[in-house]
Amino acid sequence: MFARLARFFKPPEFEGFEKTQKARFLHYSLLVSTGACIILGKQNSSGNTPLGGILFIGAVISFLCIPFNKRGFYTPVAIFASGLILSLITFSLAAGLGLRDAGMAAYPIFIVFSSYLFSKRAVIITIFFSIVSLLVVFTLEKGGFLKSIPYSLETQLVVMLVLLPAAGFLLWAVTDNWERSIKNIRDTYDLTLAGWGQALEYRDRETQGHSRRVVEMTLALAVEMGIPARKLEHMRRGALLHDIGKMAIPDSILTKDGSLSEEEWEIVRKHPLYARNMLESIPYLKPAIDIPYFHHEKWNGSGYPLGLSKEKIPLAARIFSVVDVWDALTSDRPYRPAWPESKACEYILAQSGKQFDPKIVQVFLKSLERLKFIILNNSEN
Repeated sequence: MFARLARFFKPPEFEGFEKTQKARFLHYSLLVSTGACIILGKQNSSGNTPLGGILFIGAVISFLCIPFNKRGFYTPVAIFASGLILSLITFSLAAGLGLRDAGMAAYPIFIVFSSYLFSKRAVIITIFFSIVSLLVVFTLEKGGFLKSIPYSLETQLVVMLVLLPAAGFLLWAVTDNWERSIKNIRDTYDLTLAGWGQALEYRDRETQGHSRRVVEMTLALAVEMGIPARKLEHMRRGALLHDIGKMAIPDSILTKDGSLSEEEWEIVRKHPLYARNMLESIPYLKPAIDIPYFHHEKWNGSGYPLGLSKEKIPLAARIFSVVDVWDALTSDRPYRPAWPESKACEYILAQSGKQFDPKIVQVFLKSLERLKFIILNNSEN
């Protein structure tokens, strides 16, 4: 019994993300509509108008629409529910205090409800039908056709105490769906970026897991350096895409077995420029450009593509360059075996003040054991 009830009240799930989110919102809305109609119907059941009965009928219809929504009849249920709500609002005003009725607050609820169910284009339509409903009530009241019952203050209070939480709940459902949608988009982007990083590993003959390791160690080192949390996500994406510009480098150069000629090196050194051109036109990735564009710059100004020096090099790129070289030296490559960690540490220290920022080298070597533990722990998870 309880399991069957739980399944009934559980929000619907479909294959499409957008369809699921809108169906979930309609599900919550039907529950709210059912509850509100029951409460308001009970409040109006002792009057001289059929409003109480109409509201109870609306509660029943809203409740019966729930399983149809779960079975995929989203559009007809959404249209029917929108029409039902507007009809109930109109009838409630006409049977109550007309344009002085507290139920006027339900119009914005109806507009939010129906507009989200369909699209932003529905805003104009919902506003139009709300105005038509309002004019109907106005015409009836102006012509003396309404026989308004003298609501007490307590009755008006109950109406508002029902409508305001209902509006708040619907707005919560809209916000929740919006946040889920944004998270889904971000997760999709990030999975795509991770795929790009892995594809580049295969193409550039880098060791498997290079992208994951440099991302994790870069973020861990950034935390050690006191980088604000709001910047870490951009650094993570930049680290994933650090060599994205190499997609524009011909295979004949990128996978060449022998040493490269000077002309070929000139082409390779353009990959940060290619990365900038690829990423700066994408608003989502533009804040992540620093690492792909500047991670080959050197502290003494001898790097590329711009020959920047010292603090002119963005901090994210300075942090990443240390991590990138460390991972490259301590990993097996087709052209050489991995260096012992002690030898790699000596090299990093020797390049302090030349290739690397001395402060970052100091923090890196001091925190190395902790950084390695973080990577090992993440790989096990």
